[in-house]
Amino acid sequence: MNVILIGFMGTGKTTVGKRLAKRLGWEFVDVDQLIEARAKIPIARIFAERGEPVFRRMERRCIGRVIHGHHQVIATGGGAVVDPQNRARLRASGLVVCLTARPAVILSRVGRKPAMRPMLEKSHANPLSRIRSLMQERAAAYAKADLTIDTSGLSVDETVERIWEHVSPYLCKSWQYLLDHAGALAHRYGGKYIVVVDDRIVACGDTQLDAYQKASHRLDDKREAGIYYIPLAEESLTAL
Repeated sequence: MNVILIGFMGTGKTTVGKRLAKRLGWEFVDVDQLIEARAKIPIARIFAERGEPVFRRMERRCIGRVIHGHHQVIATGGGAVVDPQNRARLRASGLVVCLTARPAVILSRVGRKPAMRPMLEKSHANPLSRIRSLMQERAAAYAKADLTIDTSGLSVDETVERIWEHVSPYLCKSWQYLLDHAGALAHRYGGKYIVVVDDRIVACGDTQLDAYQKASHRLDDKREAGIYYIPLAEESLTAL
């Protein structure tokens, strides 16, 4: 399972995504940063030197790779979900949360760095009008999210809490057990896979298959279970 953050620029996807990933113990992935790392130039230069169609192709390929991961909080670029292929892939990989905000709030958050926002740079004369126009163009795509949160009057922590309230029912008891006991588990089971039923470890193994086979006789449809890799003590919790 992943949590995917979509929405217009300046709505808090990166800041909220990092905080949410830390709370979940998951990895944070910023699609725009991955594109820049691959291109070795900022996104603004990709737009200026290669054009938006090239950027969108790079974005599509990047999303195609990212969705194969698990336990990630993924922040996408503002226009990523306008592409039907991107939208379908992201929805299939996890819970899609759209962060939004009032146009004036967005302008106050991003207006000081127009050069970093190529989609706004097209209209220096009236950036607020440009924001409203783009938001309207993308409204139908954003509306397909599983959850929409207006961040205009919310702090980062308040936004994270609202997402958590929606996400937590999808996280089985075994995942919460893993978070609560990460340190002790790393020392005892580091480098192995464990099978957790509710709040109890029922098996461990060197591979997922090994762990599952050892636990199979103790699993049934009525109990929550998970198979997890436990990093070595020196490894980061984000490897979980």
